[in-house]
Amino acid sequence: MTAITCHDAGIRFSRGSARTRALAAVRRAFGSPVDPTATTWALRHVDLELPDGTRLGVCGKNGAGKTTLMRMLCGIYKPDEGAVAVRGETSALLSLGTGIAFNLAGRRNVYVAGAVRGLTRAQIDDCYADVCAFAELDEAVMQSPVRHYSTGMRARLGFAISSVMTPDILLVDELLSVGDAAFREKSAARLEELAAEARCVVISSHDLKFMREHCDLVLWLHQGRVMSSGESGPVLDEYLRFLQSPGSGLSVTAGAR
Repeated sequence: MTAITCHDAGIRFSRGSARTRALAAVRRAFGSPVDPTATTWALRHVDLELPDGTRLGVCGKNGAGKTTLMRMLCGIYKPDEGAVAVRGETSALLSLGTGIAFNLAGRRNVYVAGAVRGLTRAQIDDCYADVCAFAELDEAVMQSPVRHYSTGMRARLGFAISSVMTPDILLVDELLSVGDAAFREKSAARLEELAAEARCVVISSHDLKFMREHCDLVLWLHQGRVMSSGESGPVLDEYLRFLQSPGSGLSVTAGAR
């Protein structure tokens, strides 16, 4: 069965929207103000059809639209054109802080996350030990506020909560670039398990080696447009050639659809 379908989907940042204000604030911070009356397409003409068991990697330079795509797939953004259909429960790790309350203890975060997913306390009790084991955090640490955790500890906890509670669709945005090699290897093995259980995994990352080894399909985005999609090897080879080309300023008009 099909887990995710996108048909000609696009996200527009238009004047006065919260999305535009956030974009303008970021650009002002880096000395690149934007016209407040402008309309910007952060993502456009995206077509996807992902069956159960797919592991999709999403690659592209910074600003390509990867995070916008992930936010659209998990329902934070609604498409301004086209349509998106997602079948099943979605768990998204869009940043290290997503879904983690820093003032709460790690243990409390697990129970809050489980309740949000509709699990009973007994069900959360059953998976709590698995979350701790995967995150490699002992009970003393789990009783401490997350604000005292290192970046790597928060990454492990967030991934453990989202993956151990077995969502139908797992969305991971750049998280796997954080942590040591052993954690990345264990995370990759968990993604393999999720896909084998007929669940869909979508990973946005700059780690091309990871995607080549662990993703069936890859989608390459550039300036909000799809430049290429298909089996991971050929698409990543094409993207790598682009990165190595002088200037890497490829126009999105060629091969974007």
